[in-house]
Amino acid sequence: MSSAQFFTALCLPLVVFIIGLYHQNTGIRDLRSELIQFRSEVNTRFLSIDAKFDTLTGRVIDIDNRLVRVEERLKL
Repeated sequence: MSSAQFFTALCLPLVVFIIGLYHQNTGIRDLRSELIQFRSEVNTRFLSIDAKFDTLTGRVIDIDNRLVRVEERLKL
């Protein structure tokens, strides 16, 4: 076996392995950025739902106060 064949037999799998690791790392970075974006979108939606829930709670409390006043006037 010549030195060129030995070098090819030894280095080619190593180069392929390194390229595979780089490609896998790139995919992981892409996945991480997508997950960060998804987390941001979910956070935004939860904040929106929280604001709507607070508004709804305020309205229910207002209706309850009005009902208490009506009950006091009618002495129920």
